[in-house]
Amino acid sequence: LPLLAAARFGQENAVQSIIASIGGNDGKAATLGGQSISTLLAGSNACDKLSLADQVAALGGSTALDAAKKLVQAEKNFNPFATSIPTICSDATLPATAGLRGIIPLIDPAVDGAAAVNAASAASLKTPLDATGKSVADLLTGIGFTNFTSQAASGSTSGNAASGKA
Repeated sequence: LPLLAAARFGQENAVQSIIASIGGNDGKAATLGGQSISTLLAGSNACDKLSLADQVAALGGSTALDAAKKLVQAEKNFNPFATSIPTICSDATLPATAGLRGIIPLIDPAVDGAAAVNAASAASLKTPLDATGKSVADLLTGIGFTNFTSQAASGSTSGNAASGKA
């Protein structure tokens, strides 16, 4: 019997409508909401969603900040046919917005260790971790999760990327 890999589709749509619904900004929120999809796709740089979250937060107000937090927390897709682990941003300057720092992203449930990370992610949305001088990759490592590839804003990768194995 052929072995089929379970693919998860639609994760990149998780925050689009939340961002797009922010009012009073001459359509900027709708544009940023549309851009959020591409930052969560497998081929995108892991740091792009954090930069975009800063732009969403800059729209101002608690609704924009809450939407930006959801983007920071959003699960980034990865191609299960090419790798078995996600890519996480290793740039300690991102996100730059203080209210977005310390939030851990959701991880695909098929990845070893994801259940604990996803529980920590939910908690970090309410009580962010101390992210002083730390990247999101550092935060994950700090809670004992290392089953990912680190990616800099420049696009270079390190860690498990060389082998593609967990």
